[in-house]
Amino acid sequence: MNKIIACIDGASYTQSVTDLSIWAASRLSAPLTFLHVLEKPASSDSELSGSIGLGSRDQLMSELTELDEKRAKLALQHGKALLHECEEVALSKGLTEVTRLQQHGHLLESLLALESTMRVLVIGRSGDLHQNDAKAIGSQLESVVRRIHNHILIATGDVTPPDSYLLAFDGSEVSEKLVEKALNTPLLKGMTCHLVMVDNDAHSEAFERAAQRLTAQGVDVVQARLSGEPAQALLAYQAQQNVGLITMGAYGHTKLRQLFVGSTTTRIVIDSPVPLLLIR
Repeated sequence: MNKIIACIDGASYTQSVTDLSIWAASRLSAPLTFLHVLEKPASSDSELSGSIGLGSRDQLMSELTELDEKRAKLALQHGKALLHECEEVALSKGLTEVTRLQQHGHLLESLLALESTMRVLVIGRSGDLHQNDAKAIGSQLESVVRRIHNHILIATGDVTPPDSYLLAFDGSEVSEKLVEKALNTPLLKGMTCHLVMVDNDAHSEAFERAAQRLTAQGVDVVQARLSGEPAQALLAYQAQQNVGLITMGAYGHTKLRQLFVGSTTTRIVIDSPVPLLLIR
């Protein structure tokens, strides 16, 4: 059975990734795997030249090597402790199929190797390099979104199990596909859909058809037409209506590039206080 893969690294989003992955695994009755990847650290082998003697340089290199080995050992132990803690939390929430996986290498390479067994990937908005910047998108996230072809849940902060989701519609082919994908995404089953359109009267008929299509499939739909700058309008609506999840689509290389190059979606990823679901 395909798994929920949750990426943890001990950074600020680890708790929200854990909570979000437990929610997803519970809703889908799917196995959950917590993944911790030990990235290769930057080498301490710097240029030790100049006025110091050869013997002193050799001694420094020996000490630096020993320090690197200690750091690697501590990182390994820290990762194992994180995995154990996350597993204990998941088991305490009633999950029964929970596994831990620790690997050496690069996160993206590890995820690509696991992709065939993955149903949903859960990852934080940023990792340890940006953990003190709540409004940063990590470089790891960008790489993962470009290459992984499964649904991706992005943790953005404290998690409250959502019972509703926001789906932005603009009448484009992409938004039409997103409606279809939402209908076929088990993670969204039984949740209220807030179908929202911003400043786009030219597609009013398509907007109504999308709402009717969702309703015909048994989805509880709330329709809203907004005005203003799209990202601000959508996030303001999310806050006013207390919508628990923002759903977005990603189709093809060009759309993925737009996700992280100054688009409306970028602002939503950066500023959203609630989790985001990228639907494939």
